[in-house]
Amino acid sequence: MQISTAISDLVLAVSATWAGLRALSSAKGSLPKRGGAWGLFAVAAGAFLGVIFFLGGDWITGIYRFVVQFAGTVGIPWIGIAFFSIGYSKVSARNWYVLSAALAVLFILDSLYALGPYSTAIGAVAFVTVLVVSIQKYKGSHKTAALYGIAGALLFILGGLVIGTVGQIAGIPRVDIFHYVLAVAVYCLGYSQRNLG
Repeated sequence: MQISTAISDLVLAVSATWAGLRALSSAKGSLPKRGGAWGLFAVAAGAFLGVIFFLGGDWITGIYRFVVQFAGTVGIPWIGIAFFSIGYSKVSARNWYVLSAALAVLFILDSLYALGPYSTAIGAVAFVTVLVVSIQKYKGSHKTAALYGIAGALLFILGGLVIGTVGQIAGIPRVDIFHYVLAVAVYCLGYSQRNLG
């Protein structure tokens, strides 16, 4: 049982749920934007299961790992697709379904055969997309929303590549810091998606 990690996962879950609800409320029929909200909900689902897992619910290990992997390899790319749709061109429903099917197939292959750095690579593509679109939109009335997008992407990158989840920093488990950083990151991404679109 890791109480501090359960608390940090709860903070992440609540933040991702809130961000997802806010992003969803602004989707206005746009499937890619709804997909971005669903990506945030996928992060929230993994974090809610993490609360149970870190409170001693070892019986959910399989589903917990499955949902967290889904959030990382399908949910996060959905956020990238939403930003691409905001910044470059509308992604048609047909194209969104094709991209989602491809992500689902790759998720299954990664689950079965451990595709190495696939999850890191697909996350990087998503966050580079968020960064590029946010930098491009940094003007006029979109400056604040663009800064939130930049901050959210950079915080996700910082959390994954610098902080990590193994070990401690100044006596605090890295996984706890990771969750708190992601909680701020998902809030920023939800705010940005809602207000840039």
